[in-house]
Amino acid sequence: MPTSADSKKDGSSRVAFEMESLRQPLVRASIKKRRAGVDTIPLPCERGKSRTDRCSTAETKFSRFWNLMQKWKFLLYPAFAAILVILFQTATTIRFEKEIASGSIAVTKYSSINSQDDLKEISSDLKSLCFPGQEKKCKCLDPMQPGGREGKLHWLKAVQENKDAASSSEHEDADVVFYGDSITEGWKGTSYGFPNGRKDNNLAVYNSLFSLEDGGKYKGLTLGISGDRSVDLLWRLQNGELNDHLNPKVFWLLVGTNDMGNSWCSPEATTIGILRVVEEIRARKPGITIVINAIFPRSFMKNGHVLKKHLGPPGRYSPPLWPAIQAINSQLKEYSDSHEDIEFFDSNDLFFKDDKQLKLNQHLMYDFLHPSSVGYKLWGDRIVQKLDELFSSSR
Repeated sequence: MPTSADSKKDGSSRVAFEMESLRQPLVRASIKKRRAGVDTIPLPCERGKSRTDRCSTAETKFSRFWNLMQKWKFLLYPAFAAILVILFQTATTIRFEKEIASGSIAVTKYSSINSQDDLKEISSDLKSLCFPGQEKKCKCLDPMQPGGREGKLHWLKAVQENKDAASSSEHEDADVVFYGDSITEGWKGTSYGFPNGRKDNNLAVYNSLFSLEDGGKYKGLTLGISGDRSVDLLWRLQNGELNDHLNPKVFWLLVGTNDMGNSWCSPEATTIGILRVVEEIRARKPGITIVINAIFPRSFMKNGHVLKKHLGPPGRYSPPLWPAIQAINSQLKEYSDSHEDIEFFDSNDLFFKDDKQLKLNQHLMYDFLHPSSVGYKLWGDRIVQKLDELFSSSR
């Protein structure tokens, strides 16, 4: 009578026999491939009874991967080659665009500018108003002349509100006046003077820093309008927003991103436009300190990468602006360092995810251009620190 041990032995023998019968056709196929000169490696081995016959999981996965590579190598190899080409082209393009951005303005010595006449002489040698490669979309105006958007009723409404605020006796003793575009207007939580839902919390942040009644350390006045370029701001200064009643301790200027991002002005034209505004203020308000805020980083990419192209339909290609912004900021700093009444302020490191400064932090810059309320708070704290330095040194 068979015992349970004999039953187990017979069962094991049947399993071994079945596994061997399944293995033999594969072995024969492998031998035929070797004889035919086809590259292959030993088949994935199955687990045997002894420990020495067992194959590791890593070996099994590798052999499967290798066999798959041999089967699809005529498709995979070209794919790998295409990836390498794309990576090389990306690196080359980034370097090329950096050279274009910096090269167009690096030859100009803006530090020697001391008047509007000096700036006019430099602008006469301006090679191009348009951003390289964006000539078809370019709507750049002469950076030396006031532009304005007089046909836009919502813009004129916002201008009138700013003129009223600048003329009010309430702001005659302001410590700081902020001039700029939508980033500056965003302090008030508005766009063209109308409430903007995405900016609801910004006004509370502003008041906590620049309203004495709400516990702020300094008294501020915000005169920014969404979409403004340097030529638009120049028009506003010449038409009521820089009047005799307005004499703060500091003028704070942030403009330029729309010159490139909207009108596709060249880096050099953008730099001249910003300095034209600065020289206008210097000529009409001599002795008052002017702080030039570095142009903020921006990205057209959904992931906030500042060095990648935004590809779209024909005619909608948008190059990365960060290399050009860096070149402009460098020139603005050089200009500021050569003038006693001009200060340069750069807090752009706040808005990046890490020290590599390649991707913007969406928590601090929700659309990769405008700060969130948290971003405004961090930026505002840095502004207060800068004002502390300026006011302590003037005492």
